[in-house]
Amino acid sequence: MALYKRVKTWHNDFTVNGQRFRQSLDTTDWREAQSNEKELIAQASEGKITPKAQTFCRLGFTTAAERHLDDRTPHLAPKSVATEQERLKPLQAYFKETPLLRINADMLRSYISERRKKGVTNKTINLEIGVVRGVLKRAKRWHLLSDEIKPLPAKHQVGRALPKQQKLDLARLASTNPDWQNARLAMTLAFNTTMRS
Repeated sequence: MALYKRVKTWHNDFTVNGQRFRQSLDTTDWREAQSNEKELIAQASEGKITPKAQTFCRLGFTTAAERHLDDRTPHLAPKSVATEQERLKPLQAYFKETPLLRINADMLRSYISERRKKGVTNKTINLEIGVVRGVLKRAKRWHLLSDEIKPLPAKHQVGRALPKQQKLDLARLASTNPDWQNARLAMTLAFNTTMRS
């Protein structure tokens, strides 16, 4: 274990189970550096960080996000890939090539605040932060921010209750076509048990 300074910032260099870990502790305070190092050693011992993840977390946000999406593309539907690319645009414009190591809770709060000022809905902002979460999870950095960044309250569309007459009309109409039998039976079940979709 070694703490050393590089241009006023403390860095660490330690080995756990034969794997070497080196990175900036992002602080100029010696006591904070000691505390951060102990936390990193504990995380490395638990397998929460790996040398490979350390390499990924040194990438700039735009590069890391594109690599993360490229790796996920074979597991996603084409429409999901297009949606995620769309969600990445404002994130890439904001974070640019900021190293993942430097992205902190204050930066994310600032991003959220800026998007809200532009009139973006809470649901959209939550989805964009979800993309950041995925990238930072891969870099083994999200757990450092997860307690501070919570989803914004989003409106959920609630269906309306049908009046009794509309239910009867719907049941009568559904019984006129044998092709609608499954839908009619599901409707009857829903009406009688108040089960949701």
